Amino acid sequence: MLKSKKVLFQIENNIDAVIAQQTTLGKDLWNILIGQHHADIAMVLSKLNEDRQLALFKKLDQDLSVRVFRKLPQTEQADLLVNISLEQATLILKNMPADELTDLFDYLSDEDLERYLRLLQTNQRNQILSLLSFNPRSAGGRMDSDVITMQKDFTVRRCIELLQRLGPRKTIMQRIYITTKEHILVGYVTLDRLVLSKPDTPLANILNANELIVGVDEDQEDVANQMHHYGILYVPVVDKHNHFLGVITADDVFEIIKEEGSEDVYRMFGLVPAQHGYFTTPIWRMVGQRGMWLIGLLILQSFSSAILSSYHLMLAQYSFIAVFLTMLIGTGGNAGNQSATIVIRGLTTREMNRRNGHKVLWREFSVASGLAIILASVCFIRVYAAGNDLASAVVVSFSLFLIVVISMVLGASIPLMLERFNIDPVHSAAPFLATLMDILGTLVYCYVCSKLLLG
Repeated sequence: MLKSKKVLFQIENNIDAVIAQQTTLGKDLWNILIGQHHADIAMVLSKLNEDRQLALFKKLDQDLSVRVFRKLPQTEQADLLVNISLEQATLILKNMPADELTDLFDYLSDEDLERYLRLLQTNQRNQILSLLSFNPRSAGGRMDSDVITMQKDFTVRRCIELLQRLGPRKTIMQRIYITTKEHILVGYVTLDRLVLSKPDTPLANILNANELIVGVDEDQEDVANQMHHYGILYVPVVDKHNHFLGVITADDVFEIIKEEGSEDVYRMFGLVPAQHGYFTTPIWRMVGQRGMWLIGLLILQSFSSAILSSYHLMLAQYSFIAVFLTMLIGTGGNAGNQSATIVIRGLTTREMNRRNGHKVLWREFSVASGLAIILASVCFIRVYAAGNDLASAVVVSFSLFLIVVISMVLGASIPLMLERFNIDPVHSAAPFLATLMDILGTLVYCYVCSKLLLG
C-alpha cells in the first residue's frame, strides 16, 4: 500500500509529462498508471484541475474509462460528461447501472439531462425515467432495476442456459429472483442450489421464500435497518401489487448508512444537510440555512440574560456567583450532551426503544447521581481553595450537583420523547441541548443561591 502511494504521488508530481507522453519518464509513468486499480486512477484524477483531469481521462481506453468514471464523485462525473465526446459519453452511460445514472443525472442541467437520455437505449432510458419519478430517499429511488429474473415455470436447464447467454452483459447476483408471467415476485433461487439441482427440475420446486420484501415507497434508512436486522445482502423491491421492480444490495446499504450518518452529524449541530456537496452549495443558501438555527438559538439564549437580570441585586452582593456561572452551565451542557449522544446512538442501533425507555432513564439517573457527587466534590475543593469561603463552596457545589443530574436526565429524556412522536432524535443534540441547559443551569444556580444565601 505504501509503495502504491509513492507511485501515485510521483505520477501526480509529473502529471504533465504523463499526459503528454513525450518523454521516457512520461511513458513509463503512464504505463504504471494504467496498471493501477481503477479506484486509484480515479483518486489521481480527482486531485487534478479540470483541464488536466479532462486531458488525462480522454487518454484512457474505453473499458478503463468506464470503470474509472464510476469511481469518481458525481460532481466530477457531471463535469467530465459534458466535456467528452458523445461517442465516449454514450459508451459510459450504456455501461452504468440505472441507479448510478439516476444519481448522476441529478447533477446535470435539464438540457444536458435531455441530451444524454437520448443517447441511451430505449429500455435503459425507461428504467431511469421510472426511477426519477421515485423519491430519491425511498427504496424505489435507491434500487437497481437492471436485474435478471426468471419465471417459476422455467426448468433448471433453461435457467442456466439463459444465465450463460446473459452473463457477459449483465451482473449476476447470488440470488436469482423468480416471478410469474405477470412479473409478480414469488421467491428466489441461489446460484449454488441452481447448479446442484437436476436439469429438468422446475424452478418452482426449489425456490426459497423471501425473508424480507420492501415496498417501493419505503424510506431507505428503514430498509437498511431491516436488512441489517435480518442479516441479508439483497432485498427485492415491489410495488403495491407485488410486481418485482428491482433490488437493494449490501453496497446500497453501505451508501445509505454513510449518507444517513452524515445527515445526523449535520442535524446534531443545527445544520441542514448539503444536497450536492459543500463547494456546489451556493453561499447565500448556506447563510440562510445556518442563520435560521442561529437566530432561534440567539433568541432562546436571551432567556439566560433575563434570568440574570431578575437576580441582579444578589449578583451585585455576591460577586462569586458570576465567577463560577460559566463553569457550572458548561459542565451541565457537557454532561447532558453525553447522555443525549448515548441515547441517540442507542435509538439508531435499536438497542434502545420505547419498551425499555424507562430502564434507560433509570440508568442515566443513577449514572448522573454518581457523576454529580464526584463533580460536586471536585467543585467544592476548587471553590473553597479559590476563596477560602465555606458558604460559597457549599452553594456552588450543591448547584452543580443539581445541574448535572437535571442535564443528564433531560439529555436522555428528550431524544426518547422525540422518537415517540416520530421526530428524528438527533435534533435534541448540540447546540439545542447546550442552549437549553444554559438556561436551566442559570435558573437552577440563581435559585439555589437565592434560597441558601438570602434565605
